[in-house]
Amino acid sequence: MRVIIIMLFCSSSLLFGQRNQNDVTASFELQEIALLGLEPRNTNVVLGLAAPSNSGDKAAVVMANNSKWLNFTSAVRQGTSGRNISVKIEDGNIPKGLVLKLKTTAYQGGGKGDLGSNVQEITLGYHSQVIVKNIGGAFTGNGSGNGYKLTYFLEIQNYDALDVKSSETITVSLTLSDF
Repeated sequence: MRVIIIMLFCSSSLLFGQRNQNDVTASFELQEIALLGLEPRNTNVVLGLAAPSNSGDKAAVVMANNSKWLNFTSAVRQGTSGRNISVKIEDGNIPKGLVLKLKTTAYQGGGKGDLGSNVQEITLGYHSQVIVKNIGGAFTGNGSGNGYKLTYFLEIQNYDALDVKSSETITVSLTLSDF
């Protein structure tokens, strides 16, 4: 009788131990992503000079829409060192006596990933300069209030060289590239 109970117990565990298995093949197509945008869109930065309110004071720098938000999405290939964002003047001339500067704040917003780090302030020129470095796989969030805040401003470098009849439009380009 004992042998029968043990045999029934062993055979029932074999029945419960069987399983049915099916396989599903999944494939993934992951692409590198390098997207860059400025917010708010469709607004130009306007900088200029105005007369001071008191004689003997320096000219006042006038600024309108001088801040933008730099948004990006980056997916990098494994083994790639990362990405930088650089800026340069593409076209046009800064009026004599003035310098155009760009301040980049630390990252703000609801993004995730390896968002890099900012270079706080540069004087813009005709050669590329890095303003955000060491970006990995990341996204900043979209729109104003997300990413790196860029603030353009003028400084008077040489009063003797100022030409009040001068008015210029310049084009500044931003590039997200591998380093």
